[in-house]
Amino acid sequence: MPRIPEEAIDRIRDSVNIVDVVAEYVQLTARGRNHVGLCPFHDDHDPSFNVSQEKQIYKCFVCGAGGNVYTFVREIEGISFVEAVRKVADLGGMSLPEPDRRMQAKEQAFDPLYQSMDLARKYFNHLLTHKPEGKVALDYLKGRGVDDATIEQFSLGYAPNAWDRYLRAATQRGFNPQILEKAGMVLARNNGNGYYDRFRHRVLFPIRAHTGRVVAFSARALASDEQAKYINSPESPIYHKSAILHGLYEGRDALRKAKQALIVEGQMDHLSLFQFGIENVVATSGTALTIQQAKLLKRYVEHAVLIFDGDRAGMSAAVRGIAPLIESGVDVRVVSLPEGLDPDTFVREHGKDALLATVEDSVPLVDFLVTWVGTLEDLTTADGRARATHHIADLIARVADATLRQFLIRDAADRIGIEEAVVIQSVQDAQESPRPQRREQPRETTVNTAREQFDPRPRQERELLIQMMSDNETADIVLSQIQPEDFSNSVYRQVAQIVANQRKNGWGSSVAHIVDCLTDEGLARIVSSLSLETGISNPDQVEMPVEDYITAFHLRRIDRQIADLNHQMRSAPAEEQIALMQTHKQLTIGRKAIKEGASYSGNSELTSIGDAAGEIVDSGPS
Repeated sequence: MPRIPEEAIDRIRDSVNIVDVVAEYVQLTARGRNHVGLCPFHDDHDPSFNVSQEKQIYKCFVCGAGGNVYTFVREIEGISFVEAVRKVADLGGMSLPEPDRRMQAKEQAFDPLYQSMDLARKYFNHLLTHKPEGKVALDYLKGRGVDDATIEQFSLGYAPNAWDRYLRAATQRGFNPQILEKAGMVLARNNGNGYYDRFRHRVLFPIRAHTGRVVAFSARALASDEQAKYINSPESPIYHKSAILHGLYEGRDALRKAKQALIVEGQMDHLSLFQFGIENVVATSGTALTIQQAKLLKRYVEHAVLIFDGDRAGMSAAVRGIAPLIESGVDVRVVSLPEGLDPDTFVREHGKDALLATVEDSVPLVDFLVTWVGTLEDLTTADGRARATHHIADLIARVADATLRQFLIRDAADRIGIEEAVVIQSVQDAQESPRPQRREQPRETTVNTAREQFDPRPRQERELLIQMMSDNETADIVLSQIQPEDFSNSVYRQVAQIVANQRKNGWGSSVAHIVDCLTDEGLARIVSSLSLETGISNPDQVEMPVEDYITAFHLRRIDRQIADLNHQMRSAPAEEQIALMQTHKQLTIGRKAIKEGASYSGNSELTSIGDAAGEIVDSGPS
């Protein structure tokens, strides 16, 4: 999909009213300066979803969802950023710049492919539900417990036992056979004389992209002598199997509300769970979960439960799905069903409540991994425990959150029966081992991670940052006396740096624009939460003038420098003690002067003392 110029992104965001856009999805009621409603991102019964027309952002104070208008549409629709911009422009009745001719031609070339797949969906579904020849497939589905409503909802179909039925139906409607071949629906004959249908005498399961368009099919053989029980559409210009999760489109609302995905292997597993009312489920279609699929799923959920057969093959399939999920920041648990039972069979024999009970009792990540390596290695021997450690360390190394990684290391050491230091070293070795580089396409790079939890202290720094986001003049005053790197918390530093960049480029420090510049969803939610805190948007309710915040900021900075000097003086050589004591004295005098009303930024003597102290602290004892 072609990129949209930054100017158009800013123009659309600044022209639409987020209240109007959100109101297309959520019933809102005006309350004071904001609008409130039931949060669409969790099962909300007491309105906790706030939308600020003034700030052009939203925030849920229960589940933490927050952001600007693009964030909202991206999350509610489960679409990409570019698709969200287009959707917002459409809702606001605004036009987008015409894409360049090459990109426009590429998009137009896809249209016949999508149209041919939609024709196939309708054609095969009609044969299944309205033609006598489809009875064999209908009987198979009924025998598997699939009801009429599910057949209709998922557009299940039947490909007849003939060589060219779909080919003839499509060409009669004007489709070029070469388009059908490119879409993966027909194959060229070996002699070069024409084409024939790819799917014959099979039940067809349409595969939809997250946008809802059918892009491929998975086909289940009805003849018992077929060598391949399932065959799938090949890769095509519109179907990239590594980026498609079966059932994501149909289950998008349930996934978003539950914040949890149940991941199964096959289409029948998915259909059965969905039909039993468990709609927050997706299927990998029998292939290993990819990083693209995991990142797509992360748009909807925070947690995933892998549900696989309880045999060794099922455990191996679960392990293959763990790495991309934890690498994408999804919390993972695992359900191993009794051997011989798949999710489809289990839910039909034991019911919905029993399956949900197994999900409630799902095994934490490390517990499952230790059970898995126990099937591969002898954990009663030193060599076996060492090899098991390497297996698990390779997965733990992919966890981005340092705190979670430390907990997993500790748990793994306890379960395997090995020293924690050994696991730490093994994880570090795995982190240093080269992995294939993946292409990333962030809109703008932000500093390191924003997953660390927002630290509400010190409150004065937080209030100062809030005022910087709310008022351009305040931002200019603060940035003339404080550098972004001077903030004590990395989250504060990132936001302050974005504000500084905006002011440097002559832009206003709009909260909606700041959110737009953030690629980390956690940080975007923090910014939204800050901006919607009670009293923030009202200048009359701030605790003290901005100058007092700046003064308090510098006093804390000097206090940190004094504390660091005290630490150094305890271990510094005698010849350095005099210089350290002199600096300590000057800082103490400077601190007193600031408390009595002297300006730090306007006082060259105080500034030079602070800079000198900073250099001493940074250098440490020689």
